Amino acid sequence: MKATIVYEKRELEKLQSAIIVEMWDRVLGTGTGNRAFKTEFNSKERELIRVYYKIFYRWHLKIGIPQYYKMPIKTYELMKRACNFFGTY
Repeated sequence: MKATIVYEKRELEKLQSAIIVEMWDRVLGTGTGNRAFKTEFNSKERELIRVYYKIFYRWHLKIGIPQYYKMPIKTYELMKRACNFFGTY
């Protein structure tokens, strides 16, 4: 069973997904950052982070954060991990 929750804009802002958008090229553009990314996340997680990077990019640089967004709980937790990784790298 997969649980999907509808997150409000306030909760999406708390996620701080702009960190991923801002740091994506800096972290993955270097050999050490790319290696750290590969060791921190498995291949399925990396692919999901890439998909959500594109979504976050649209939100932060084009259309704005939506009022509501459906996302599985595990995906939200993975995005929190990714934000922490990109924010502390």
